[in-house]
Amino acid sequence: MDPIRLVEAARTEAVAAQGEVSRRARDLIAGRYYLAVALAAVGFAVLALLARTVWYFPIDLQVTRAIQDASPAWLDVPLGAITWIGFPPQSNIIFGTIIVGLFLIGRRLEAAMFAFAAAGSAGLWYAINPLIDRPRPTPDLVEVAIQIPTGSFPSGHVVNLTAIFGFLIYLTLLLVFDTRVRRGLVALLALPIAVIGFARIEDGAHWPSDVLAGYMLGWLWLALTIYLYHLGQHWLAARRGHGVTHTGRRAGSEHDVEPSLSTG
Repeated sequence: MDPIRLVEAARTEAVAAQGEVSRRARDLIAGRYYLAVALAAVGFAVLALLARTVWYFPIDLQVTRAIQDASPAWLDVPLGAITWIGFPPQSNIIFGTIIVGLFLIGRRLEAAMFAFAAAGSAGLWYAINPLIDRPRPTPDLVEVAIQIPTGSFPSGHVVNLTAIFGFLIYLTLLLVFDTRVRRGLVALLALPIAVIGFARIEDGAHWPSDVLAGYMLGWLWLALTIYLYHLGQHWLAARRGHGVTHTGRRAGSEHDVEPSLSTG
């Protein structure tokens, strides 16, 4: 057989094999993604049912006291700064500025979905919190920095910041192509998510189970936001007559990308 044809055949087989490996990898990641969503939904439902009748679990008290006893005084300022982001009116100003900024640079779908992540997660907390009506930690049990009149379950700060900064991380992974910049932004945006749960326990605003439920609910809202963002991109691509490639870029566009995990 012609050596050139042998080389071409080998290349074709290699490309096909690589494509099959990539497809299996995407399927594996997507499977884990959907499993995480399902586990979060079940976990939150169980905690919500328990929180309606149980003020706090024994481990809640043990963990809260351990965190408060081990936290040095100098942590109060950085933890307070992260917590401050989640309170209105500054939260409305900060997140509203991000929405306007995305809109002004031409990222209208991203602006709309960021607003959905922010307003929707807050609205979800306002709807669920009075239904559970779990009392917050009290000064006779743990140290309480500020008495807040609303219920304890779930942690609104955790729900809100998980959905908001989680979506910003997702956009960064999709839209920022410089590796160093992308890694730096992801680390910076992940910080509020990682710290806010600890901060809300440390200042006595929530029990650890409230915080855990907040992460679960925030993750669920983030997953819904990403899914709707994906649908929005396909709708816009169809209107403009562009196809959407499996790599995440629309044909004919250097910037528009689609979420990959939500599609399977």
